[in-house]
Order: sequence, then structure tokens, then C-alpha cells
Amino acid sequence: MSNTYSIWPVILVPYNMPPRSGMKQSSFILSLIIPGEKSPENDIDIYLKPLIHELQQLWQGVQCYDVASGENFMMRAALLWTINDFPAYGMLSGWSTKDRFACPYCANNT
Repeated sequence: MSNTYSIWPVILVPYNMPPRSGMKQSSFILSLIIPGEKSPENDIDIYLKPLIHELQQLWQGVQCYDVASGENFMMRAALLWTINDFPAYGMLSGWSTKDRFACPYCANNT
């Protein structure tokens, strides 16, 4: 019996650390897993909404406690970019990647 199943991980990578430690798998944050029998397509925003809400809160700043120093601090975060395959790029941008003008970069030269 053959079943198809799709899992879309959303991984956050902190960039406020030195590259040799920040780019290690142990530093990655698996923030979301989108499961399903097929890709989420236009419903991807439903899955991303809680993450977007938290990122908006972090943009404004969230009071945190630093155990090492014993002091409170204001933590802020920003989404710098996304790295994804072409189908996910289309879903995130709202651009059709299946028809004429499929490539947003090439546009008329597609």
C-alpha cells in the first residue's frame, strides 16, 4: 500500500551568534511542522499565523530574564529572509509558479 504524505518544516536560525555556533543544527529552532497529505498551498498562511504573531511581538520587544547575569533584558527579533523551494516560494509570495509568468524574477521572460 502506497500513501503519499507531506511534511513542511519551518526552521528558524539565530543570526546573533558566531557563524560556527549559530549554523550548527543544535542552534536551529524547529518552530512549526505543517503536516498533510499534500502541500498546504493557499492555506499556508493559516499555519504561519501564530509564528507571524510571535515575530511581531518580538519585533516590539519582549521582557526576558538572563539566567547568567541575573538581569532582565528586552529581547527583539526580526525575520531577515526565507529560504525555500520554488513551490513554497509561490505559496509564501502569492505568485503562481505553474502558469505563464511562473518565475517572479524572470516575469515576461518566463
